[in-house]
Amino acid sequence: MPKSTAGSTGLAVLFAGFFLIDFDLVVINPLLLPIAEDFGVGLGTVTFALTAYLLLFGAMQPVHGSLSDTVGRVKVMRVALLGIGAGNLLAAAAPNVGVLIAGRAVAGAFGAAMIPLTLAYIGDRVAPQQRQRAMAGLLASGAIGGGLATILAGLLTDLVSWRPAVLLVGLAAPALALLYGRLPEPVTAGAGGPGALRRIGAVSRGGWFRFLLVFTFVEGAAMLGFFNFFNAALQADGRSVVVAGVVTGSYGLAALAGGALVGILETRVSQAAMFALGGTLLFTGFAVAAYSQSLGGILAASVLAGMALSLGQSTIQTWGVEVAAPGTLGTVASLVACAVFTGAAVGTAAVTGLANGGAFGTLFAIAAAVTLPVTVVGALARARFARSTARPGAEVLDTEAVALDSQ
Repeated sequence: MPKSTAGSTGLAVLFAGFFLIDFDLVVINPLLLPIAEDFGVGLGTVTFALTAYLLLFGAMQPVHGSLSDTVGRVKVMRVALLGIGAGNLLAAAAPNVGVLIAGRAVAGAFGAAMIPLTLAYIGDRVAPQQRQRAMAGLLASGAIGGGLATILAGLLTDLVSWRPAVLLVGLAAPALALLYGRLPEPVTAGAGGPGALRRIGAVSRGGWFRFLLVFTFVEGAAMLGFFNFFNAALQADGRSVVVAGVVTGSYGLAALAGGALVGILETRVSQAAMFALGGTLLFTGFAVAAYSQSLGGILAASVLAGMALSLGQSTIQTWGVEVAAPGTLGTVASLVACAVFTGAAVGTAAVTGLANGGAFGTLFAIAAAVTLPVTVVGALARARFARSTARPGAEVLDTEAVALDSQ
């Protein structure tokens, strides 16, 4: 379909969806220690609520993406919002840690639809030259949601308990599902089917698509996995849940600033340079956090990581849209997002033992060590991709996919 702007109202609804899903992604982080104390279990046990969420959030994305190519993006996202609400209502009422983990797992399984389908919707409805700014806006709104989640969760936990913060998502998600009903559906029902599988096969033969799946798995651990422990590190250092929430909430404001910076830089520097800048900021943030888990150290790390998100992840998301062939955008976006969040889940699980033992300096040093090669490889690969697509005949993959679609 022809590309056009999604409209201010449509973008506002999508931004609200990203705000909520990032709120849901992050809301558990400041609650890990209070939940462990409430249920009388170790931090490592409660961390499974985070890991289970991220694992299903990653694993279910291809399912939602493929379904959206068949029945429509908006329909799938509306059902997903209802599932997010149900899962969080279960978690908020959990009588034990097992039910909490199950509820968060349900929320993650349904929440998996929101990010890739929003990106696919942007790809369907927004002109290419406007996409990175839209992507950065999504990331900024999401990061604000994540930042607010840490602050509100801390305040509510201090005033009442950990449960109201989770309940808030359970109530807000169904209400947002109603607003999503106002979005025009860019995908015609029945457009998928066997032909979609053939088009996906054409994309999977592209070297860049295969590279992205592998690369974003590692990049996801660096960009979206390790920062989850900033809040716990402050609490382990004796800071209250409120103070830790306010400090790490700076992540959202920094991401908003990063989004504004994307708008300034997008016509001045290459996307490879944008990714390199984001990766460098993230590496510096983890290095600072590894050196010191004080208020100042974690504040600086949160600010740097928030700016890195807008600069680096918007580049990855735009890249994912660019490698998709016609008719496969929902599936391709979901597979790339699957790799990102599965990497984040594996990353958090891998360092849970360090967090449980309070070795946060070592944990963040590992994060910095992972981020450095990710930054170098990602920037070089993005530059090479730009050169390869600028050559005559670079669109052969899309042409092949269109030919398959017409058969």
